[in-house]
Amino acid sequence: MKKYLTTIIALVVIAVLLGGFFIAKNAGWLDPKTEPTKDPYADVVTGPVFAFFSEENAFQKITGVESSDNGELLVISKTGDAWVSTSHESLSVISKNVNSCLNSMRSLNGRLTYEGEMTESKLLEFGFEDSTTYILLKLSDGAEHKVIFGKDNQSGSSSYTWETGTNKVYLVDKYQLRSTLVDAVDLLDSRVFSFEDAGQISRVNISKDGSSYLKLQAIISTEADVPREWKVTFPVERAGDRTTIESLVSSLTSMLVSGVEKLNCDDLGKYGLSPAKFQVSVTDPHKTSVLSIGDLNPDRSGYYVTIDNSTDVYTVRSSSITFTDTSLISFMNEYIFMVSYTQLKTVELDVLGRHYLLTYDATGEREDEKFTINGTNVDLGDDRDFRSEFKRIGTAMYGLRLTGLADEPAEKGELLCRIIYTEQDGTVNTVECFDRDGATMYIYLNGTYQGGYGNRYLLTSDNTNYGIIGTIDNLYALMGIEDPEAAGGN
Repeated sequence: MKKYLTTIIALVVIAVLLGGFFIAKNAGWLDPKTEPTKDPYADVVTGPVFAFFSEENAFQKITGVESSDNGELLVISKTGDAWVSTSHESLSVISKNVNSCLNSMRSLNGRLTYEGEMTESKLLEFGFEDSTTYILLKLSDGAEHKVIFGKDNQSGSSSYTWETGTNKVYLVDKYQLRSTLVDAVDLLDSRVFSFEDAGQISRVNISKDGSSYLKLQAIISTEADVPREWKVTFPVERAGDRTTIESLVSSLTSMLVSGVEKLNCDDLGKYGLSPAKFQVSVTDPHKTSVLSIGDLNPDRSGYYVTIDNSTDVYTVRSSSITFTDTSLISFMNEYIFMVSYTQLKTVELDVLGRHYLLTYDATGEREDEKFTINGTNVDLGDDRDFRSEFKRIGTAMYGLRLTGLADEPAEKGELLCRIIYTEQDGTVNTVECFDRDGATMYIYLNGTYQGGYGNRYLLTSDNTNYGIIGTIDNLYALMGIEDPEAAGGN
């Protein structure tokens, strides 16, 4: 009995101890004491790298800025209210852009990483001793403030900076620091062709490898809202295609400088700019601006360029140079016969040995229009009205267009097609097509060579493809009339 009593007492003690343990654990009495979390940035001190800007009227005191990027020096000075570059005289400085640069300097902050005497060993430690990257501000009272950019920190994400004469070294985000350096793109009007009113541009000339490539001339109306009329004067004289030319002008006037490659370059040939691959000049009533285009840069993202024949080499994005991929014909009115049927009176058509006389009476209401082909009225009555199919012949003739440029031949080949059309006002014009090589044909208007050739299939294709022969054959087939010309034609 005593043995059992001892066992019962032991179990009671164990139960009491376990209960006390769980009560203490749930209450947190057994948890180790925790130290308060320390903010890793609590002791970080930040401050402005250019402390000078905290002075009263700091901006007004600045009369000069030197910006050196690894020894590449850019210097600007203030004369009156204007800023000019004394290191690069060809650089046209926009004063408001200088203020933007100064604001970037004023807002540049860093983490204080050292405060104390700047001994020679400290200058070496932070990379200031031999640095050639700095910004120097010159003030109207002769004072200067120079901030030197030193080594990168261990992670490479930030760089050390120090204003000479002070005892503080800051660590600054490297991207922010680099963007504070002043370069030519920051100062100039980044538009390559800067015109107050692009709508007044009247001439665009493009040369390739030193020779004329494309010349465009505009006639600008004195009436508001009347679009300018363009013509091509080289390589041939033709009416211009307004859509393509206006697209070119828009791309030129929106083109931006994307970077600076080399200022005051003494070897333009290194960049494919002596001579330039292309040279583009744009003229309005007040000035002519010139862009010279050289080689693509190594990653092919941009072209090297100079502006207004300077020796400063910039880059523009390759995607902004579009005209090199556009055919010259696209800038021209390619069409030779482009007359509305309502203006026509007669068309004498000789095509591949076939002869047709088309007559038009379309000056009244549409339901009263009357057309004939070789004397046959195409409205046969009894719901057999083929006037629409007749008009399709005119559409096929409209298709006569230039598809390539070529010098005028010394001798004309076989005459393939002649169209003599008389308009309602009595105007008479003649289009002629002469064989070139079996697949193409030279085109003339009123005896004047039109500067190129068209494809022969414009004459021979079927009705679906608007060939002249195929369209006429389709009309006769629908009318159920045999075409005597087809028997002896091609």
